[in-house]
Amino acid sequence: MIQTRGPAQGICNICGELGKLTEDHTPPKGCYKPRAVELLPIVNHLQAELPKKRGRVSQNGVKYRTLCSRCNNQILGIECDPELIRFVNGISSILRSSLNLPPVINFEARPQKIIKSIIGHLCAQGVNRYKKGPITEPIKKYFLEKEAYLPEKINIYCWPFPYARQVMARDCVLSDLRANEPVALWFLKFFPVVFLVTFDEPNEYRFPGLELTRWRFAGFEESISLPFSLRNLPPQYWPEAPTEQSFVVYGEEAIVSIEKRS
Repeated sequence: MIQTRGPAQGICNICGELGKLTEDHTPPKGCYKPRAVELLPIVNHLQAELPKKRGRVSQNGVKYRTLCSRCNNQILGIECDPELIRFVNGISSILRSSLNLPPVINFEARPQKIIKSIIGHLCAQGVNRYKKGPITEPIKKYFLEKEAYLPEKINIYCWPFPYARQVMARDCVLSDLRANEPVALWFLKFFPVVFLVTFDEPNEYRFPGLELTRWRFAGFEESISLPFSLRNLPPQYWPEAPTEQSFVVYGEEAIVSIEKRS
């Protein structure tokens, strides 16, 4: 059973404070029209047909009761999510357009707020997941301090995702057979965009899309023209599906959500 509801009183997945926990929508509700969805293990996402067994039903989209009010409502909801929503909705408008579009679209956006929003929502995934390792522990400082910079060992990439299903996973390991080492991944995929986070990325890896962390040292309110490419997209099921050159090992939090079947 996929667990999404932490206790009413518990430890926040991000800051570690003990108190009342609130529900975090991933992605935030402004990025999509909330609807009832079924949550299934990620392996179901890779099957040719949907499984007969019903998944866990979640009303109004994917949500986890794992964050305190300050992390969820103040830092994410007020300070960061509006910028992510504006960025995502801008991409959605472009993908729905019938115009002949150039290969690269420039978006004026605040990358620090987008990065912090994505990091926060991925941290919310999974019940009782505050305890972090040496790689992810610095995320807490970055998230809570407005002027802090994302650690240099963490990179974030994004590219268009013109498909209906939502996929999210943390604690994944991608092994490229052409490289000497694997790389740890978190990722969130939903229409119209993919966000992929890497930790301690080896030099041999080359990830697609816009690297948001090129602007990891931008100010919190600093607006940047972001060159978002609409061409040369990875396959629909990458990185979660194995290829001739790579495979992924998933953690227990890897899920797919689909609109609830009648």
